[in-house]
Amino acid sequence: MKLRWLILGAGVPLFVASGIMLAAQEPMVPKVAKIVEILTALVRHILTQYVEALDPQLLLEASAEAMLKQLDPYTRYIDEEGSDELEILSTGAYTGIGIVTSLRDDSLLTVVEVHENSEARRAGVRVGDRLYRIDTAVVLRLPPRQLRRYTRGIPGTPVQLVLLRERLTGEYDTLRVTVRREEIRLPAVTLVQLVYDSIGYIRLERFSRMAVEEIRQGLKTLQNSARLRGLILDLRDNPGGLLDVAVNVCGLFVPPAIPLVTVRGRDAQQERVYYASVAPEETKLPLVVLINGGSASSSEIVAAALQDLDRALIVGTPSVGKGLVQSVVALPHGTTLRLTTARYYTPSGRTVQKQAIPFLVHRGRQDSLRAFTTQHGRIVFGNTGVQPDVLVEAEDSLPEPLRWLQREGWISRFATAYAAQYTHVPPDFHATPQLLSALEAFLARHGKTEPLYPLRGAMATLLEYGAPELSPVVLRQLERLAEQIRAQERPLLYRYQERLLPLLYREILARFLPSHRLRERFLLDDPCLQVAVRLVGSPRYYQILAISPSGP
Repeated sequence: MKLRWLILGAGVPLFVASGIMLAAQEPMVPKVAKIVEILTALVRHILTQYVEALDPQLLLEASAEAMLKQLDPYTRYIDEEGSDELEILSTGAYTGIGIVTSLRDDSLLTVVEVHENSEARRAGVRVGDRLYRIDTAVVLRLPPRQLRRYTRGIPGTPVQLVLLRERLTGEYDTLRVTVRREEIRLPAVTLVQLVYDSIGYIRLERFSRMAVEEIRQGLKTLQNSARLRGLILDLRDNPGGLLDVAVNVCGLFVPPAIPLVTVRGRDAQQERVYYASVAPEETKLPLVVLINGGSASSSEIVAAALQDLDRALIVGTPSVGKGLVQSVVALPHGTTLRLTTARYYTPSGRTVQKQAIPFLVHRGRQDSLRAFTTQHGRIVFGNTGVQPDVLVEAEDSLPEPLRWLQREGWISRFATAYAAQYTHVPPDFHATPQLLSALEAFLARHGKTEPLYPLRGAMATLLEYGAPELSPVVLRQLERLAEQIRAQERPLLYRYQERLLPLLYREILARFLPSHRLRERFLLDDPCLQVAVRLVGSPRYYQILAISPSGP
């Protein structure tokens, strides 16, 4: 059976197989035949004799999900609607309408990204809009992956969208737009920028087929702009992509003929060691790699390999911890099975896999926390994701009231409503305290101001539950104090305005600018980038990596 090695979706190493190999496991064949016979009879009886008629497709999805749930989080059944994931990774493009959606906390389908140069952006679709209908189908509460049946199709064919856009009054405008399906190209590198005159910055969004060439071109652009004293490769929130691309991204920064990834399954004969197949581009330039809790699989391969080889300093927060290999097996009728078949290991011999595989835990086969050493003797650990060499606290260290506003989606909803007043971002727009007044009024219309007044809340609780225990004199004093607090207490919005106003400013601009333009605009304000800039090429950089400035 011929195998192709790829990575799909979340950036995991893959086999793509045309069938399932059972020849090496002949005793399994009768057992499998028995199981298939039982399952066939079970499904037939349920569909023909159950008290109510059932949708066979829904029954298949439910049963597949229940069965695969017993394995690991990455083994997945992919129906026809999701089977174009490989094409997106391989080509960096798809046919659609140029929007990304998500079910928000209120369970309404919300636009979270509008691709630049897409018909959707030209038609005025914005981040924060609720997608109510596509052609004649109401999709307001539909899971995003099920939208593909309506948005994918032949390029040039029209799609009618009905969107709802919230206003500051709490009401919704109804927008009707017609867009045409088109090829949407998704670049792997979304930002190349020279920062502080001599440090290159490259953001890699995905490990698709053109990633290596896009990084190479980005490096050339930076090298032509200035004499670089360091490079920052940003892999934050990068879920992965193709395995060979991840290996070759490493190959741009390390000498040739170095083993970068080893893949091992239960069949020891199928172990494979990967080397880069591209010529190195920069093997000496000080390098910092940024990661966070959204960096997975291929991102972890690159970060861990460069860390193990003491080639780069890793800065940020711990990565996802996904070190499992999947085989993508073709199933009938255009469906596929993404099945975990192996693990991958970094140059030091560690696996980054953090979560235990359920079926292996009770057999005592889950790897325990182990120490490994990098090329120059630094200690790194397996089974923990990629731990940064320098930890930078995540931005969720906001005060609790601001975290509440973000967690419940009120900052996003307010930004959508505020931006609805304008067709373009006002040229003199700034984040002023007037925004706080507008936000407070918006929350009040939705009955959500109580968390902003903690003293009022505490006094109300005391009066409600403490009244039976208090004397009339004390009770009257507390009631007068509560009145004074209600009259004088300012909402927490103003106490934390130095943190809140920049959040509001960025969210409002996100309704007008594509995501990479927004990131470019605020890049120098990024705390993680600031730490990386201070470290790259500094004495501390060489001290942590245990190398000399002239190289190992």
